[in-house]
Amino acid sequence: MARRQSKHITDKQHNKKKVSIDESSLLAPEQGVVVSRFGQQVDIADSNFEIIRCFIRKSLDILVVGDQVIFCRQANTDGGEEKGVVNELLERNSLLKRPTPHYGIKPVVANVDFVALVLAPELGFSEMMLDRYLVAAKASDLPVWIIFNKWDLLSDTEQEVINQRLETYRQLGYSTYIISAKQGDGVDKFVADIDGQSLLLAGQSGVGKSTLINRLFPEHQVATSEISETSGLGTHTTTASRLYRLAKNSYIVDSPGVREFGLWHLDSNSIQQGFVEIAHLAQECKFRDCKHLNEPKCAVLAAYKAGEIADSRIQNYHYLIQNFEAVNG
Repeated sequence: MARRQSKHITDKQHNKKKVSIDESSLLAPEQGVVVSRFGQQVDIADSNFEIIRCFIRKSLDILVVGDQVIFCRQANTDGGEEKGVVNELLERNSLLKRPTPHYGIKPVVANVDFVALVLAPELGFSEMMLDRYLVAAKASDLPVWIIFNKWDLLSDTEQEVINQRLETYRQLGYSTYIISAKQGDGVDKFVADIDGQSLLLAGQSGVGKSTLINRLFPEHQVATSEISETSGLGTHTTTASRLYRLAKNSYIVDSPGVREFGLWHLDSNSIQQGFVEIAHLAQECKFRDCKHLNEPKCAVLAAYKAGEIADSRIQNYHYLIQNFEAVNG
């Protein structure tokens, strides 16, 4: 039972009004999951997936969407919005982080089983952008699914070209899905494979993540965006990460689009591990610290010359490693 106290917890910033909790009215502890965060408050889903707005104890680590927590709700005697307090953060199974220019390494989402990276033809299919995501996810020990959306916008010839480029990743073992979230094509297969798992939808703004969320959860109607005619980039529509329950044990987290995933917090070995075929072949190199740039008896370069590694993969690996070496000496 939560310890009863006569003081109040207050938050003057959220919604620009003072909100308070009387701790003497808190009920028994419950387990819940963080659905979304707003400053020093979070929305918690209880066992029935009912949402309770909760304050966060100052003693707790930073909470992110997907965190499993112990909270106490306030006895609701007036029929208004349910409120509560988060008392404890439970152990995480996974935590995806990314670096930010002003805040260092920032946690993004907890307890997801994999990352679903959404691509779309309007922004151009960039192997470099895709490989950066794969490296970042690998550093957090998270598998990646590749979701190519808006397939219906491509001609037959364009579809054939994209399919050939995606084949590189299929052969490396990455699950790939070709869908049209707007038309519904391919979505059922994607959803069926999620059963019993939790995933993070990632990708640049404008690739159709919000459209996919709207198809799966029509009751929410998330705002969607168009591609900017001037910049050729998508405009941000999702302002805060949010967790949605797809089925009893299946969850999808929609996160604000990021134009690229920074890797400057990773070392050269972490970058190499993100290129699974290179990391595997590296064990056969003569030198343990081989960077696979121009070293003698390099198994990776030999495999590349033999056509066993795609041009784009070796080029992207070299770019990321050389950039790391230039920054870190």
